[in-house]
Amino acid sequence: MPSYKEQFNLSIFDYSPVGYCVLELVLDDKGQPVDWIYRYCNQAFADIKDHSLEEILDHSFQSLFPEIDNKWLHVCYEAAYENRSSETDVRKEKNYHVVIAPVGKTGFCSGMIYESEKAENKNTEINDPMPDENYIIKKLFPEYVSLYRIELNSGKYEILRLVSNTNAKKLADKTSGIFNSFDEYSKVYADTFISEKDKAEFLDWHLCRNMKKRLRHTEKITYHYQSISEDGHNSYYEAYAAKGKADDETFTIFLGYRNVGSILYKEKVIQQKLAEALEKTRLNNEIIDAIAKTYHYISRIDIQEDWFEEISNRDAKNLKYIKAGILSVNNEKLCRQFVAEEYQDAFFKFTDMSTLAERMKNEETIAMEYQMKDGNWHKLRFIEKKRDENGQLTHVLCAIRSISDVKKKEQNLIYQVAEARKDAALKSRFLSNMSHDIRTPVNGIMGMLDLANCYPEDMEVQQKCRDQIMKSSKYLVSIVSDILEMNKLESGDFSEKELTFDLAELLNKTNTDKKIQAEEKDVDYVVEWEKFDLRHICLKGNPVYLKKILDAVSDNAVKFTEPGGSVHVWCKEKSADDENVVYEFECSDNGIGMSQEFIPHACEMFSQENITSRSKYEGTGLGLAISEKMAESLGGTIEIKSRKGIGTTVRVTLPFKIGNPEKLAKAESHEEISLEGKRALVAEDNELNMEIVKFMLENKGVHVECAADGMEAVKKFEESAPGYYDAVFMDIMMPNMNGWDAARMIRSMKRSDAGTIPIIAMSANALAEDMINSRISGMNQHLTKPLEEKKLMAAFKECQRKI
Repeated sequence: MPSYKEQFNLSIFDYSPVGYCVLELVLDDKGQPVDWIYRYCNQAFADIKDHSLEEILDHSFQSLFPEIDNKWLHVCYEAAYENRSSETDVRKEKNYHVVIAPVGKTGFCSGMIYESEKAENKNTEINDPMPDENYIIKKLFPEYVSLYRIELNSGKYEILRLVSNTNAKKLADKTSGIFNSFDEYSKVYADTFISEKDKAEFLDWHLCRNMKKRLRHTEKITYHYQSISEDGHNSYYEAYAAKGKADDETFTIFLGYRNVGSILYKEKVIQQKLAEALEKTRLNNEIIDAIAKTYHYISRIDIQEDWFEEISNRDAKNLKYIKAGILSVNNEKLCRQFVAEEYQDAFFKFTDMSTLAERMKNEETIAMEYQMKDGNWHKLRFIEKKRDENGQLTHVLCAIRSISDVKKKEQNLIYQVAEARKDAALKSRFLSNMSHDIRTPVNGIMGMLDLANCYPEDMEVQQKCRDQIMKSSKYLVSIVSDILEMNKLESGDFSEKELTFDLAELLNKTNTDKKIQAEEKDVDYVVEWEKFDLRHICLKGNPVYLKKILDAVSDNAVKFTEPGGSVHVWCKEKSADDENVVYEFECSDNGIGMSQEFIPHACEMFSQENITSRSKYEGTGLGLAISEKMAESLGGTIEIKSRKGIGTTVRVTLPFKIGNPEKLAKAESHEEISLEGKRALVAEDNELNMEIVKFMLENKGVHVECAADGMEAVKKFEESAPGYYDAVFMDIMMPNMNGWDAARMIRSMKRSDAGTIPIIAMSANALAEDMINSRISGMNQHLTKPLEEKKLMAAFKECQRKI
C-alpha cells in the first residue's frame, strides 16, 4: 500500500521553508474529535515543534504534548469532514500564521504554519487566536471593505463600515435603510449579486443560525465567493466572521468582507505551478511504473557491499526470493534451485559482482537470457544506477522479466523458416517431377507423330502410333487432374456437400474398371464377396471422394503387383446406429511391398520408395496423398500395412449417414440400348469441341442440335415440345450462362420432361468439387474432357436406362 506521502503527493513539501503537515483525526464513539495523528510533516514543521521527524510521524498530538485545545480540534474537524478552511495567528516565541485546510480525503486535513510579521505586540505570546472586540475591529477595519456587527440570536445587525463603489454600498443606497434581519439582507444581496449556481451555498453560509453553529466551537470562520456587479464584472470576496461576546443571552460576531481577487490570482498561479509540478511528478511516476510493469522482479544492488534489496516482485508465487541479503550467497542458492542446469555456469559468470563493474565500464546496461527448471525463459538485465567520482560503477538495478512468449514466437519463426525451406524443397522436387512426368508422355506423342509421318501408307504402324498417342495423352490428362486436385486439397478447399448414393453400384463400377485394368497386366483381381457385409446400401455422403479414394488404392495395388500376382478387395460394415454407419474398405496385394521405414511417408506427395520406380511404374506419386486428404476431410482414416517383397494391405475407414432409398434413381434394365434416332441438344461454346461431340453422337445415329451457350440451350429446350429431346449435353464454362445455371433453369421449368430429361456435363473441370456441383445443379452425369466416345455413349445409355 502506498505511504501517505505518496497518496497525497507530498514530496514537493519535503524541503519547503514553510512548515507543513497532514493530520488524521481521531474520533470518539460519538463521532466527536478527541485527538489527531501526524501522518506527514516536513523538517520545517518539526523544527517549529522542537521535535525530530521520527518523533512526530505516526504519533498522536496528545502523546507529544500534554494538552489539546478543543478549538483546534473543531477547526481540524471542519477541514477534515466539512471541507472548510480556517486560518489564524498564534505566538510561540515568534509570531506564526496557521492555515488549516482539507486535503481531499475524508478524515484528513493539512496544516501550514509560517512566521508572520503582522503581530501587534511581539513580546506578547498569543495562545488565543481571537483577541477582544476592539482588537477585532482594529484589525478588520483597514482591510475589509464592509464590516458588520451581528447578534446571531435575533438577527439584528449594524453596519460598521461600508466602502463606496462596492456592491454592498450600492445595495444600501438602493434600499435606503437597514433590513429587519441579517438573513433578509443576505437574501436580497444574493438575489442581486450572486449567480444561481452559487446562491444556495452563499445563503447557507450566511444564515445566522448556521454561523452560530459553526462559531460555537471555534473563534472564526471564512468563506470565499464570487460576486457579480450590475455591469457584469466578477469580483472575488472573502467573508471573515470572528466571534465577539457570546453568553447565554447574546451571541455577537463581527463579519467583514474584503476583495481577494489579487490574492486568489497569486494563489491560482501558485496552485497552477504546484499542479504542474504534481502532474510532472505523476507523469514521471507513471512512466516508472509502466516500465517496472514489464519486469517481474526488480532489486537494487550495492556492488561494493555485496548487498541487494528487493524493490518489487510481481511474480512472488514463482520467484520466491528473499527481500534482502548478501548477494553472492543468495545468488548461488537461487541459481542451484531455479536455473536449468545447462545455463547455471553462464548465469554464475554473468552475475559475478567482482567483474560486473569492468564489464559495464562502457555500458549502461547488459543482459542475458536463460531457462528455468520449470521450462520458462527469463531475461536478466543489469542497469546502471550510480557511479563514483571516478566513473566506477557502484550500484546497479537487477531487473528480471519472463520472455517465454517471445521464445515461443522465436521457436515458431524457426519452425516456419524450416517449413518454408521444406516447402521450397518440395516445390523444387515438384517441378523436377513434373518436368519428368510431363515431358515423358509429350516426348512419346511427338515421337509417335514422327514415326507415323515416316510410314504414311502402313496402316499397322499408323494404328500403333495412334494407340500410343492416345495412351500418352490419357496419362498427361491424369497428371494435370492430380496436380489440380492436390492443389485444391492442400489449400484446405474441401467439398462438404452430401449426396445420396448406392454403395453397391459404386463398388460394382469401381471393381469392374479395375478388373479390366488388372486383366491387361495379367493380374488376378479378386472381389471377395463372401467377406462383404453391406447391410446399409443407401448412403449419404461424398460418393465422388469415395470413388477417387478406392480408385487410387486399387490402382496402386494393380500397378505395383507383378504379372501373375493377385489383388483382393472387400468391404464390411464396422459399426452403425439409427443415423450413421462406418464402413471399412480393404485392398490386399502380393506385390513389391514397402519397407517399414517408407510406410510413414507413403501418403506424402510424389513419394515412391525407389527413384527407378518413376520410370518402371507410371504415376505422379500423388494418388495416396490425395486419398489421405480426402479421407481426412470425410472424417476417416487410411491405414497401411506392408512388407518388402511380400505385399501391401490398405484399409480405408469412412463414416457415412444412412440415406433414404426413395431418393435413389432406379435402374430398370441392363439390356443394350440403341441410340439410333435419338435427338440430343449439345451446348458448347468451343467450335472444335462441338465438332468432336457432334461427330461422336452422329456416328451412333443420334440427331444433334447445337447451342453456343447455356442461355441458347435453355431457350431451345423451352421452345421445344415435351419429349422432343432425349438428352442434353452441357459444357460448364460458357459465356452468358454457364452449364450449371442452365441445368437449374431447365429443371425448374413447368413441363413434363423438365425433371426427367438426362443432362450430361462435359467439362475440362475434373476436380471432385466440380463433379459434385454438377450433381447438385441437377445433372445426371459428369464427363471430363478430353472426351472418349466409349464413355460418352455409356453415359448416354445409362441415362436412357433410368428414364
